[in-house]
Amino acid sequence: MAVNEQSKIISPIHETLEVIGKLSYSEVQRAWNTIRFKKDLLREFPQLSERRNKFGYKMTLHRNFKELKKAIFKMEKDQIAVPLVVWLIKRESV
Repeated sequence: MAVNEQSKIISPIHETLEVIGKLSYSEVQRAWNTIRFKKDLLREFPQLSERRNKFGYKMTLHRNFKELKKAIFKMEKDQIAVPLVVWLIKRESV
């Protein structure tokens, strides 16, 4: 669960938020690789407005709820920021 010494997990500043957005396809890379954050989410993470800073992400995929619960208990014990939960959604074609 360690993030390297040069990285810091950022935390939201308000309350629970649910946002539905789009994933964009890159023809050049032949992959769905771009997530565009909505304004509501950006308000929760004002640090993302700082253009001079570099940001990345850490993604963890747990194979089952048992592993996920174990990880959540460890995050709570270690007082790590609450993670952002993201689901990949297949949208119906119009």
